[in-house]
Amino acid sequence: MKKKIAVLTCAWNTFFVKEFIKGMKNAIKDNDVDLYIFNAYDYTEYSGFLNYTGFSIYNLINYEDFDGAIILSDLINNARILEKERQKILKAGKPAVTISKPLGGVCNIKIDNYTGLYEMLEHLVKTHGCTDFAYISGKEQFIDYAERYKAFRTYMTENKLKLTLDNVYTIDASEYHCAYNFFKTFFKEGKKLPQVFVCANDLIAIALLKVCTENNVKVPEQLKIVGYDGLPYTQGVNPSISTVKNNIEQAGFEALTRVLLDNTLEQNIKISGNPVYGQSCGCSSTENQTDNLLMLKALDNSNRKEEFDSQLELISEIFTEAPDVFTLLTNIETFLSKSHSFEGSDFCIFMKADWSSVLINSTENLPLNLTYGSQVQSICSIQNGVKYPREMISTKDLVPSKMKNDKSNVFLFMPIFHHSYVHGYFVTKNNLEILDNRNGYKWTRNFGTSLEHFRKKNMFKQMSQQYLKLSTKDALSGMLNRSGLEKLAKPFFKQNKVNGLTTVLFFVDINKMKFINDQFGHLHGDLAVKTVSAAVLETVPKNWLCIRYGGDEFLVVGNSRNYNGEDYCYKIKERLAQKTSVMRLPYNLSASVGTYSVPSTSDMTLEQAIETVDDIMYKQKQEFHKIHGPSR
Repeated sequence: MKKKIAVLTCAWNTFFVKEFIKGMKNAIKDNDVDLYIFNAYDYTEYSGFLNYTGFSIYNLINYEDFDGAIILSDLINNARILEKERQKILKAGKPAVTISKPLGGVCNIKIDNYTGLYEMLEHLVKTHGCTDFAYISGKEQFIDYAERYKAFRTYMTENKLKLTLDNVYTIDASEYHCAYNFFKTFFKEGKKLPQVFVCANDLIAIALLKVCTENNVKVPEQLKIVGYDGLPYTQGVNPSISTVKNNIEQAGFEALTRVLLDNTLEQNIKISGNPVYGQSCGCSSTENQTDNLLMLKALDNSNRKEEFDSQLELISEIFTEAPDVFTLLTNIETFLSKSHSFEGSDFCIFMKADWSSVLINSTENLPLNLTYGSQVQSICSIQNGVKYPREMISTKDLVPSKMKNDKSNVFLFMPIFHHSYVHGYFVTKNNLEILDNRNGYKWTRNFGTSLEHFRKKNMFKQMSQQYLKLSTKDALSGMLNRSGLEKLAKPFFKQNKVNGLTTVLFFVDINKMKFINDQFGHLHGDLAVKTVSAAVLETVPKNWLCIRYGGDEFLVVGNSRNYNGEDYCYKIKERLAQKTSVMRLPYNLSASVGTYSVPSTSDMTLEQAIETVDDIMYKQKQEFHKIHGPSR
C-alpha cells in the first residue's frame, strides 16, 4: 500500500522548494509514496497588514491519515503556526522532519549556510588577496540569511578585517528589483567601491552585475562579486557569478528517507553547501558555460510569463462579466477545460460546500473563517486534460479518487482566499511549473480576489435593486408608485413585445372613494386603499406589476406567459368581498375592474393601453352607479 507524506512549505523561494521536492522524488522507490505538498504564501497587504491566511491550507491536513510529515520550517516565517503544526504532528505520533529551524521533539535536518560562505571568504583572501569587503542583505529574518551574515561577521572578526556599519548594507528585501534600485543609487552617488561585495543571495549578485555593466565597472578587475544559492543563471551570465550552492536536493532525499524509515528521533543532521568559484571573483568558471541554453531558457521564461499574465486577465474577465453564479460556474469550467497549460493536465478547484450562498452574501466584508468544513465541491475538475462532472467530496479525501493511480504522484495544494476568508483550495497533480515566477501566488490570489469582486458586484446589484424597490414602492398600498410605472412597467411592456408575449392589463378603481373620505375620514380612506390593494396583490400572479396609479386607482400589468384567461376582474372583486366580510366596515367597500390585452404585434404604446383599459373600467363604474346611485 502506498504511503502518504505531508510536506508543509511556503514557496516564495521556488528554487529551494523545487530542488527539495526533486530530492524527495529521488528517494521514492517502486512507486510506493505519494507526496502531498501543502503550499502557502504570506504577504503584506496594501494597508500594511501581514496576511497569514494562506497558512490555512495546513488546516486540510489530518495527520492521522498520513504516514509522516516534512516541514520546510525555515520558509514558514510564523512561529505560532509552526508550533500549532508541531503539536498536531506529535499528537498523531507520526514520524516527522523539520528543515533548518529546530522544532522540539522533531528531527532537524539543518542546511548549513555558514560553512560554504566561510570557505568562499577564505578563498577570496588567500587566493585573490582581498582585504576590503562589503556585505548586503534584505531585512528578512530567515535562519539561512542570518547564518550567512554570521559567517561573514565571524570571518571578518577572526581575520581582523574591517567590519563596521559602513560596509554592511541592508535593503528592504533580498529581491532583484530592490537590489537593482539600491545599486543604481549607490553608483550614482559615487560611493567608494570595496574590493568584494558579498551578497546574501544570487538575485542581489546578478542585480549588482547588471548595474556594474551599465556603469562600465569591470568585474572582477574593479569589483569582485559573490552570491549565494547556486541558481543556474549564475553560470549563464558573463562573467559567471561566484556563489555557494547548498545541497538542497540531498536534504530532500535525506528527509524523505528518514520519514519512510521512521528514523526521526529528535536529532540535528547538518548538510553543508559547496563554494562554486566563478569568474566574478577572478577564477575561471568551474561549471560548463551554457550561455545559449540559459539565454533561451530565460527567453522562454519571459514568454511563459506573458502567457500566464494573459491567463489571469481572462479569468478575471470571466468573473467581471458573469451576471450570476450559474453563469460564472459554467464559464470558468468551460474556459479552464480548454486552457489549462499552467494549471496542469490534472487539477481541481474545490470550494466550500456553502460557496454559492457566500457569493450572494450581501455582507460588506466576510468574517474571519480559516476552515474548509467537512465537505468541498469541485467547481472545475480536469483529469488527463478532460473535463469531469462536478462532485462533492469529503474534505478528508483531499483529492477525487480519479486523480489517484498506482504511480507515485506529487499533489500540490494551495488555498483560495481573500483577506481572512477562505473560499476553498486548488490542487494540481505532478505540476510544479505553477510555482515558477511566483505564479502559484498570483493565480490563487487572483482567483480569491476575483471571487470577492464578483461577490461585491452582486452585493451592489442587490443594493441597487433594493433601492429601486424602495424608490418605486408606495408606502400605503405596498404596490409600485407612479415612478415604478416609468422604471419598471414600461421596460416590462417593451420586453413582452420582444419576447412575443401578449401584455395583459387590469385597471381597478375603488367605488365611492370620495364618499368614504368625506363621511368617515381619511383614516378610513387609507384603510380602503390598503384593503383593495391587498385584494389585488393576493389575487394576481406574483411576478406581475401592481401599481398605485392614482389615489384610489390601481393598475396591474402582466403577460401571457403565466396567464390562461383567468377572470381576474371577478377574482379581485371576490377576494375583496371575502376580506370586507369580516371587517365590519360602516360602508360597503367595492371596486370596479376593467381588463384589456395588447398583442405583441400591436403598435399601441403602454400609455394608450392604459387609457383604453381605464375607459373599459369606467364603463363598469357607470353601471355600478346606475345600480347603487352616486352616493350612499
